[in-house]
Amino acid sequence: MAEDLERGVRKSRGPKVTIRQMEIDDIPSVYHLGERLFTSEEFPILYRTWDPYEVTEYFGSDPEYCLVAEAAGKVVGFVLATTIEKEGTAWKRYGYMSWIGVDESFQGKSLGRRLCKMLEQRLKANGVRMVIADTDGENEEAISFFEAMGFTPRSEHVWLAKTFRRPLGKSPAVRQRPAAPASPKGSRIEIGRDSAAASE
Repeated sequence: MAEDLERGVRKSRGPKVTIRQMEIDDIPSVYHLGERLFTSEEFPILYRTWDPYEVTEYFGSDPEYCLVAEAAGKVVGFVLATTIEKEGTAWKRYGYMSWIGVDESFQGKSLGRRLCKMLEQRLKANGVRMVIADTDGENEEAISFFEAMGFTPRSEHVWLAKTFRRPLGKSPAVRQRPAAPASPKGSRIEIGRDSAAASE
């Protein structure tokens, strides 16, 4: 009877979601989910662009901190993170949460919170004492999420953006990826205090 009741509760809440370490076969699913979530229409001034390299670079450098949420054999959420060594600072080694995404049909079910918590457990187990994240100052939903997870703002960054118009009659140039990223996983223009010690 109790077993039937448990099954019924599970059924009403939808498929069971498992969180696990990302595997190489998950890369396309994670990329395509991020492609649906991080669109230029919704986030026109992201300081870096969601592309396949974002997934492969994090997975290639720190697979331990790349997690996926899976339901019925389908990836429905993920978090991509890494660690940063910074000598001469209070904590020396930081966790950096770069991307977190949850399929729209699974939002509002604490899945982002579960991904975050599992990432924190892994970071703590490896001696990391501080995790940092950043987002656009106008992304109220993301800020509310991070604050609910216990993150606190450290300083305010000013991001400046300028869009160039394409010359008439010329085809667009092919975008080439630089050989190596400038900062943890992307380039930044900083105005103010050091980003790692301040507010990432």
